[in-house]
Amino acid sequence: MAERAALSRQIAADLSALIRSGALRPGTLLPSERELIQRYGTSKSTASKAIALLAAEGLVTTEFGRGTFVRSRRPLRRVSAAQRHAEHRSSGKPIFDTEAIAQGQVPSRQMLLIGRGQASPDAAMWLQAAPGDEVVIRKRLQLLDGKPAVISTSYYPLWLAANTRLESPEALPEGPDELIESLGHHFSRGVEVFRARMPSPEELHLLRLGAGIPIVQMWDVDYDEEGRTLQAAEDLYAADRHEFSYEWDEGDIRP
Repeated sequence: MAERAALSRQIAADLSALIRSGALRPGTLLPSERELIQRYGTSKSTASKAIALLAAEGLVTTEFGRGTFVRSRRPLRRVSAAQRHAEHRSSGKPIFDTEAIAQGQVPSRQMLLIGRGQASPDAAMWLQAAPGDEVVIRKRLQLLDGKPAVISTSYYPLWLAANTRLESPEALPEGPDELIESLGHHFSRGVEVFRARMPSPEELHLLRLGAGIPIVQMWDVDYDEEGRTLQAAEDLYAADRHEFSYEWDEGDIRP
C-alpha cells in the first residue's frame, strides 16, 4: 500500500514538473490513465490517485468524456501598492474589475447579501465597533470569465453608510471606493492582512473548489484622516486562481 501511494506521488511529481516547466502547456491533454498504467507499470487506482493529486494542486481540470487537461485559466494578479486607490478613479470601475480587464479577463459578480446586520467579531474589531453592532453589509461572489473567484464581504459603519447607496440593492458600477469619496470622505491610510486556510463547506460550494485547494483570506481595511474606519472588507480568494504582488517605488519610502 505504501509503495502504491509513493508511486502515485511520483507520477504526479513527474507530470507536475512537465507542467511547471512548460513542456505541457495550458490546455494540453494529459496522458490517459491507460497510458500512465502502461508507462509506469501500475494500476488504475494508482493512476487515478496521481491525477487527483494534480487536481488538488490546481494544475489540471478533468472534463467528463474528454479527459484531463492542463489548467488554462490564468491566475489573476492582485497588486497591492500605495497608489492602489488611484486605479478606480481613472477607470470609473471597481478595482477588481479594473485589474481583471487589464489582464484580459472578464469580471462579473453575483450579489449574495445587501442590508444591515450584525458585525462579526473580526469585522467589529476592524470597524472599531463592538461585536454584534449593526453595520451595513454587502456580500458578493466575484467571477472571472464566468468562473467563481472571490467571495467579498464589505462592512460599513452606519455613520457612513446609513441611507446611502451602500445599502441599496442596486449595483455600484463605479465601485464602493468612489462612492465613499463622493460622500465626502477621504482615504488616508489602509492595511491588508493575509492568511491561508481551508474553506468551509459554504465557501467550497460557492467557489466550486476542487478537493484540497485552500483559500486566501484577506482583510482590506481603509481609514480616514481621523483614524476612523471607512470600510472593512473580507475577501476570500480561491488560491488556485490568484497570485499576489506588492509594488513600490522610491516615492513611497522617502520622507
